[in-house]
Amino acid sequence: MKISVFGAGYVGLVQASGLAHVGHDVVCAELSAARLAALAEGKTPFFEPGIDKLLSECLASGRLRFTSDPAVAAAHGEVQFLAVGTPPLADGSSDLSWLLAAAETIGTHAPADALVVTKSTVPVGTAKKVGERLRSAAAAAGRDAQFRVASNPEFLAEGRALADFMEPQRTVFGVSDARAEAQLRAVYAPLALGPERTLVMSVESAELAKYAANAMLAVRISFMNELANLADATGACIDAVREAMSLDERVGRKFLNSGCGYGGSCFPKDVTSLVKQGEAVGLTMYIARAADEINVRQRGAMAERIIARFATTDRAARQPVVALWGMAFKPDTDDVREAPAIVMAKRLLEAGFAVRAFDPEAGATGGAELARYPGFSLASSTATAITGADALLIATEWKLFREVPVAEIARLLRQPIVYDGRSVLDAGEARAAGLEYHAFGREHG
Repeated sequence: MKISVFGAGYVGLVQASGLAHVGHDVVCAELSAARLAALAEGKTPFFEPGIDKLLSECLASGRLRFTSDPAVAAAHGEVQFLAVGTPPLADGSSDLSWLLAAAETIGTHAPADALVVTKSTVPVGTAKKVGERLRSAAAAAGRDAQFRVASNPEFLAEGRALADFMEPQRTVFGVSDARAEAQLRAVYAPLALGPERTLVMSVESAELAKYAANAMLAVRISFMNELANLADATGACIDAVREAMSLDERVGRKFLNSGCGYGGSCFPKDVTSLVKQGEAVGLTMYIARAADEINVRQRGAMAERIIARFATTDRAARQPVVALWGMAFKPDTDDVREAPAIVMAKRLLEAGFAVRAFDPEAGATGGAELARYPGFSLASSTATAITGADALLIATEWKLFREVPVAEIARLLRQPIVYDGRSVLDAGEARAAGLEYHAFGREHG
């Protein structure tokens, strides 16, 4: 099947490569010249396990091609996936300008009966706007085109995106006619999706489904962080509380870890977008709004604890050094968008601290965010980051951080102080090794 994909960012590149891998003929449009140059050499613009190898294989097979001309991509596909960015505007609502620009190109150049599928995360009602733009563009070009619009939201988790594409937990088809459903089933037929995990619904329901899932996970994270702060204030231990909660089958174990908040390209913008969507129809999304507000506070809370701990230090005489382990918002990615680590590092740097950071994959992306601060530097390893530092702040739960012996941490730090924003270390072992150990909800653990 001939398929077009608009956007070679995270979602678009995984979609294009995945569909080419299973046998489709895919053309992907991307406007960034630098990104296109890298892709032509089989190099992805971000870190994601396995994606470079898959990209190279698809390019070699000839089933995946990239173009800087959106009109070329539009003319190719009988099914066209919109996977462009929908970043937040200043008020938190979603910017649909790139999406609608792609729709205009499709309306002008695509086959007259093409199926246009929104893959990007978009507010409820966007498909109708896409349909209107397709029709107006076709009319302006003097075309008699009968485009159909569907929604197929992505549910990719960074760090395991290829597995999520090849063996998805669920696949959602938001359609308004049987033919659109049949075409989407044909697109994904090589993956042999289970019928019990393939959901067909209205376009509006599909658009809302992605926001609902991300907002629910964000709510769980913020609720656990709120409980952790209460545990610290009252003498409880969040680890014990979490175990008691998780044994209730209605609650389960996932997304019950407390820490320094969520980040990334999805949760923050999707939660705020959901709030704005409610406002647009006269509703207040109280829970989503509270989750966002809690998260904004939580991302800076550990930095404030460090600043308070060193309040009596004469920073004019000696600048305290904080070693930062992790800059990515989660492990197995180099994505630092909305990352708590970056928020905390900026706060510490602005308060007069030096920050020496190490991340196994996000050194370049994190360094670009913090390079303007004279007190910031990058370290080449966990050991060089903490050697001689006054405190260690753990902000990403990379596996390799768990493998560093706590005795080694205590030996290399100038002052044996650890702020564990992700509960990476065993609290008992850390304190037994002589570390002054702090973590959300574990002050009394």
